[in-house]
Amino acid sequence: MIELPYPAKILWPNGRGHHMAKHRAFQKHKTWAWAALCADQTFTYAGGRVEWSVTVYPKTRHAVDDDNARASLKAYQDGFAKALGIDDALFLAPRLQFGEPVKGGKIVVVLA
Repeated sequence: MIELPYPAKILWPNGRGHHMAKHRAFQKHKTWAWAALCADQTFTYAGGRVEWSVTVYPKTRHAVDDDNARASLKAYQDGFAKALGIDDALFLAPRLQFGEPVKGGKIVVVLA
């Protein structure tokens, strides 16, 4: 189980901002995922497709759209792929569920 920060607003499909700001946020989130998986050491890639389930703990009680939440996880997917040394195309679409809101929000990932 890997706990990561809630994706920055600019990484969501409806997020607006300069493309370089989005790039910097994407790289930061990708690095967090890479570092978290490297430190975790409980997942071993055995080949084939990677299944992953994600629990989204939003910042507020406002409804979060499933499609937008999946899209906001792309940087984390790229970071995990980098840590495993594989192409991110080997990741299946994440199984998504939503938890209760927590201050600041968070993402909890389980790789299988």
